[in-house]
Amino acid sequence: MKTLNTLFLLLSIFMFGTFSAQTSSFRITYSCSPTEEFGFAPAGLEVITHGGQFKITEKSESGKTQSFLLLGPLLGSVNQFTFFGTEVALTGPLPKAVQETPSPPKHVANTGPKELAGVKCEPCGLNNWCAPSLGAAPSGWPGSSMPLEATITYGNISYRIIVTSIERLTDNDFRRNGNYHNVFAIDNERTVVDARKFVELFQLSPPSDVIRY
Repeated sequence: MKTLNTLFLLLSIFMFGTFSAQTSSFRITYSCSPTEEFGFAPAGLEVITHGGQFKITEKSESGKTQSFLLLGPLLGSVNQFTFFGTEVALTGPLPKAVQETPSPPKHVANTGPKELAGVKCEPCGLNNWCAPSLGAAPSGWPGSSMPLEATITYGNISYRIIVTSIERLTDNDFRRNGNYHNVFAIDNERTVVDARKFVELFQLSPPSDVIRY
């Protein structure tokens, strides 16, 4: 009987984990704008999230893309970009967590919820708005839940994002015949390197931080 109870407990944990993964599967698109007059911002941004993994894709005006795979603590992250004509997949740990800035006092700003793309959002730090119903935020992004309006910062560059559409996905979308079957896989044509091999490949001085976010 004890063995049966243990098996039932493990099965319950597995089923709960599967259900939890289903609740955070989305394709979210954002518009972007620089935070300063002559600053940088992508033409658009897309996030695909499923079961705690994320793919973040920046799109330029010319149609080029740069993507980031955030695959969890065990698998780490992959930054896919073009460097001097070479298609690179730079592997490494997950980006460091961003410390949330406390929301302003109520007498300074209205901190009540608001609606973005049909989803209710709550303040999550100074000038950032997050939607807890859409699951956790990607590693390195502001807020503990998915931000729908926020400032994305890496190094000396920052830009503002605001959600434009939210599409709920299901497990079927990530199965073999689904539209997002290989979405978290490294592109086949990429040269896969870690930070040390990246420096050796391009004969660079060791960078202080090769992870984008």
